[in-house]
Amino acid sequence: MHQPPPTMQRPTRSYSLPTVALVLSIGGLCICISSAVGVILGIISLVRIGREPQLPGRGKAIAAIIIGAVLVPFQLGVLAAIAIPNFIRFQARSKQSECKMALREIYRDQVAYRVDHGRYATRFSELGFQVTPGNRYAYLLSEGEVIPVDPRYPPSFDPATAIRPFGVGVKGDEFVAACVGNIDNDPTLDVWTVSSVDRSVPAGIPLNEVNDVIE
Repeated sequence: MHQPPPTMQRPTRSYSLPTVALVLSIGGLCICISSAVGVILGIISLVRIGREPQLPGRGKAIAAIIIGAVLVPFQLGVLAAIAIPNFIRFQARSKQSECKMALREIYRDQVAYRVDHGRYATRFSELGFQVTPGNRYAYLLSEGEVIPVDPRYPPSFDPATAIRPFGVGVKGDEFVAACVGNIDNDPTLDVWTVSSVDRSVPAGIPLNEVNDVIE
């Protein structure tokens, strides 16, 4: 009895990209960026499979897109929780550099003034010291000699009150100058001093008496 020849079937082509996409999407549980990559590769896989229906992996590509879409917002939240505090800390430290540079300048000016006049200056006008507009810190040679914060950044504190515990002023052959700011808008102030004598840091090196930077 004559039998009809078996139907010839086109061999299935291999296509691994959907599997890679699915693995990366699931891997987002451990590696933040991998789910986003998995979604992108899943979409690429699905588009190619639409053009070449003989390719396998349509279900894996769809699963990669769905799983990745669920995990990506979670991953963005994790990244934001890590990045935002670090960015705030970086901004605050960059603002602190204004204060430290100014205190070093005050120290150099005081040393030069003492050489010329035999004493330390008690007024900024004697030193010729001025701040660059936009200063976020108030600068003090004493409670009564203050360069205030730039009006664009109105302070919510009294600089003279803030520096009282730190002995700011000229006392005989010694002086302590200070700067005070609120650089992250919380109740804690940022207080730095510089002195003509060695303390926990050498003379002329700014000392952070109260740190307003979030640790």
